Amino acid sequence: MGIAWEEGRKFTALESELSCEYKTIQHAIDPSMVLHNHDGHEILLVLSGKLNFYTEFGGVRLERGDLICIHELDFHRGELLTHDEYNRVLINVKEPVLERASSDRTDLGICLQRNPAASLNVAHFSEKEIEKVVGYAKALQEALKGKRPGDDLVADAFFKLIMVQLNSHFTQSAMMKHTEIMPKLVTETFQYIENHLWEEINLSRLEEELHYNGTYISRCFKRITGITLQQFIIAKKVTLSCKLLREGYAPCDVCYMTGFNNYSNYSRTFSKQVGKSPKKYQMDYRI
Repeated sequence: MGIAWEEGRKFTALESELSCEYKTIQHAIDPSMVLHNHDGHEILLVLSGKLNFYTEFGGVRLERGDLICIHELDFHRGELLTHDEYNRVLINVKEPVLERASSDRTDLGICLQRNPAASLNVAHFSEKEIEKVVGYAKALQEALKGKRPGDDLVADAFFKLIMVQLNSHFTQSAMMKHTEIMPKLVTETFQYIENHLWEEINLSRLEEELHYNGTYISRCFKRITGITLQQFIIAKKVTLSCKLLREGYAPCDVCYMTGFNNYSNYSRTFSKQVGKSPKKYQMDYRI
């Protein structure tokens, strides 16, 4: 699997720059069952089964032929509705891989860019398109596992074919219209946290802003996300830290820019979530 998961961590680091899985999951014990994010983009094509899929920006019900693109560091969660079998293609890719694969003429990251006209980047593929993507995905998965000379070039070729197919669909077809399944209160909770992330956020403030009892807000949020409000707020602050560290801000400045008032606490929290200190994360990103 392309993601290193540890209990309690909401940030999951990709083990490689590019991974592809054509896989059937027969049990609902999976990191994607609780709200999480990682340091790369995600592309999910559902082949069988049904699931509710949630991000910070909205929710949608997915079934065969539905594809969703998640931008790096965005929080997301899948909730299986059919527990007997769930078959899908899952691709995780880091931004540098996309940049290297793109050209001056072709930007392969179009399908991953946030569309201001839609809460989620969702498309529906025809049976012919599904067959083509699945064929490419199986070949990519096999090539990524290979150790022979040339396997890396084959993997690169099939990854580009998949991305060309996806981007062609997104640019030539209308964005799939979907029924929003995210409860309004949870959407408003996400929005408030996003807009006040650098401040202290507690239940009293949420009650004031959203005009609901704090316990009720917490219960609704956890029912949709699988994690507590406090867990998400901390993980979201760490995610903002990652972005700022990538932009070159000093770790000590990032600590206060993200609402942590104590560097020791900030460094400890960041290290627990990401698996390395803020300074080490910044240094590794620059390599």
